[in-house]
Amino acid sequence: MEYTQEQLKKIREIELGLYHELARICDKYNLRFVTGFGTTLGAIRHNGFIPWDDDMDFLMPRKDFEKLIKVAPKELSGPYKLLEPRLTDGYVMSFAKLERDDSTFVEAVDKHFKYHCGIYIDIFPMDYWPQDVKKRDKVAFRCYVLLKLMVLATYKRPKFPKGLKGAKKIFSIVGCACISGFLKLFRITTRKLYKKYIRLASSTSREEAEGYVTDMCWCWIRKHHMFGLQYKDEGLFTQLYHDFEDDKVPVPKDYEGYLTTAYRDYMKLPPEGSRHCHMPEVLIFPDENGGIEKDTNRNG
Repeated sequence: MEYTQEQLKKIREIELGLYHELARICDKYNLRFVTGFGTTLGAIRHNGFIPWDDDMDFLMPRKDFEKLIKVAPKELSGPYKLLEPRLTDGYVMSFAKLERDDSTFVEAVDKHFKYHCGIYIDIFPMDYWPQDVKKRDKVAFRCYVLLKLMVLATYKRPKFPKGLKGAKKIFSIVGCACISGFLKLFRITTRKLYKKYIRLASSTSREEAEGYVTDMCWCWIRKHHMFGLQYKDEGLFTQLYHDFEDDKVPVPKDYEGYLTTAYRDYMKLPPEGSRHCHMPEVLIFPDENGGIEKDTNRNG
């Protein structure tokens, strides 16, 4: 399935509104934030959204991210809501989403989640990354385990990879159910595990990291994906405003270093078969009159 042009236009307009709400709060409290991932790539390569992209990503230093979590509940009003494990029951990801609560955006893999999610932007905390390889692997693996346990503390049967079949799938289902039951029996909640995760993810000093930060929430798969790569904090979090559609967004000052590390030859378009978006299974737009507007054309 693909979006209609009207759908994609509406989603992007809402996301830009969410970006401005994030920028308002960050400006008020002097919090640092920059675009990340495909949003930075889109700004530099396309002066806007990547043509087939439907989301916006932002990066924040851990210290600023924690401040955002504290002030967001009192700052956000109307349709705006911040999703984060300490604020949202059933939310098990280690980054935040700023969403329009008067809309609905549900991907197929997220149908089992116990919270409402509207059209959103992602906000990723960046943590200092140990330069000692042994400590790095230890921290990364323990963070990875805690993130998996966070899911099982709320959902006894998470989504499994499509390729998992037969005895392996049965073993995984039984194993996850057992671990989930154990966590519930001893009242080990997602929020308790998340607090442990934050303490571990943020345990490295700037000196020990030599100024390098990473997106710790995905770092264990760093050998197979762009996530978990490291970037110098000064070049990453010094803002440089760049054209984005009819707007401007704060990209990292060293966007060339960031994009080269993340994507290598970042100006080269990927093959058509590798151009993906987050096409939802359920998509409901805010109604301009205050209700909800169901998009009846979402299936093509």
